[in-house]
Amino acid sequence: MSKYYDMIATVDIDIASPIVDGTSFDNVLIIGPLPKVAAKKQPPKVGVYSSLDEVTEAGWAITGDTDPVGTAAQVAFSQSPSPTTVYIAPMQLTEGAIAAGKVIEAVNMSIASNVGVDPKLSGCRLAYDAKARIIDFNLTGPLSKVKNTGLFIMLNELMEKGYKASIDGKQVTNAADLKEMSVFERISNMEKGDTIPVVVDVTAADGTVVPFGIIVSYPNEENVEGHTVAFDDEVLTNPQNEQESAVETIQRALATAGWYVVCPAGVDSEQYEAIAAYVETQKKMFCYTENDFFGAGSDEENKSYVGDVYFRSIGVFGKESTEQDIEDMPAANHYLNVAFAVKWLGYSSGSETAAFKALAGVYPSELTTTEMNQLKDAAMNFFVKVGNKNITINGMTRAGEWCDVIRFRDWLQNDMQLRVVNLFVQNPKIPYTDNGIALVQNQMIASLKAGQAAGGIAEEEYDVDGNKIPGFETSVPIAANLTAAEKASRKLKNCKFKARLAGAIHFAEIKGSLTYEL
Repeated sequence: MSKYYDMIATVDIDIASPIVDGTSFDNVLIIGPLPKVAAKKQPPKVGVYSSLDEVTEAGWAITGDTDPVGTAAQVAFSQSPSPTTVYIAPMQLTEGAIAAGKVIEAVNMSIASNVGVDPKLSGCRLAYDAKARIIDFNLTGPLSKVKNTGLFIMLNELMEKGYKASIDGKQVTNAADLKEMSVFERISNMEKGDTIPVVVDVTAADGTVVPFGIIVSYPNEENVEGHTVAFDDEVLTNPQNEQESAVETIQRALATAGWYVVCPAGVDSEQYEAIAAYVETQKKMFCYTENDFFGAGSDEENKSYVGDVYFRSIGVFGKESTEQDIEDMPAANHYLNVAFAVKWLGYSSGSETAAFKALAGVYPSELTTTEMNQLKDAAMNFFVKVGNKNITINGMTRAGEWCDVIRFRDWLQNDMQLRVVNLFVQNPKIPYTDNGIALVQNQMIASLKAGQAAGGIAEEEYDVDGNKIPGFETSVPIAANLTAAEKASRKLKNCKFKARLAGAIHFAEIKGSLTYEL
């Protein structure tokens, strides 16, 4: 380029890049527990996976002692076509659980180093179950004969690190403290066959409390070992396993764009109502597996985990029959919600209905006509064999709206909003004139036409008299009719449209007759 051109003319070119939206209406978000087997590296708080191998590499097991999230992901990737993307948000441990885990790690290390390791140990046998956090203290004779257990060495080591130990609310710092307690007197007077459970609360400097158990037993036979009594769950709790609520997980996942339907896997069904209530406030949907809809007795009212007031929640009946016990269900059927959502979202918004979709990897239900009608009346979805094909039936949300209508509405709102925003971004100014208002109207029309092309909005049709029935209509204000205050606000209001849903046919009633002549 000649350096003299600028003497005659200059040209500067700006690239008006549109806003690219990351919103998707095609992908599921699976929420559930972290992997059972702890790995060196935990999975991301919100992960994006394109294959089942990636899910297992993140730590979730699909064989042996399986993880709910792993099995749910297997169901997801079993559908045809397989989803290109599955989002997973594991429910994170609370701060209290992480703190409790540190206490347990410290105590376990101290027990392993000190308790029962002295070769001069006498008067008892000691064994520690780290998973249960229980020390088996088997007496081989009177308590007075017990020596070199290492228990108080362990206690001193923990106190040096800032931990405190207490029994029945009374702190134990040495043998003298223990001897003043009633439990010591009970242990001292034990006879063969007696067993005494003792709970020791270990408290960290930050106030975190973790209970540990000691089972003191005086067996009738010298070779009797192992737990002889069990602690109540309310006594020997597991604070290290406390997870955030499902709603907290979803709130965190909202920061990651790309998913639309949340599907729980391994989440307590008691949290489903809270999930439904929260999702109702978002431009998302919630799909869960329903296992308790049919009452156990004839007088018991059929009731879902989630109430029938939610337009964004979808229940899918998961059992093979109404009489089947939950523990007898095929493992995959617990995640029939995942199969339902993945298959449905595999079709572009507006082109689909959630009904009549074939699912893979899950077993259909065998239901009577009465049972199917009960599910339909309750706006519940189910999966049955029709002819030789297993398909979904109904396609409704809990409040009785069609799933595809909610999804298409969200899609259309997002599409129209994005088009109008890009109109403002890509132009230096949209004047507050009829021409400028028309530009906004053009974006509304473009979005509605896109909705027609997608199949969500009806095409232009004609009635029996030949009168045109438009698929949609738009209206915008005339600049001359607007006040100076309205123009000064720079806000254009009263832009409206009305569009006819294309809907979907789910049932056809056909009547005819056979005659010898027409």
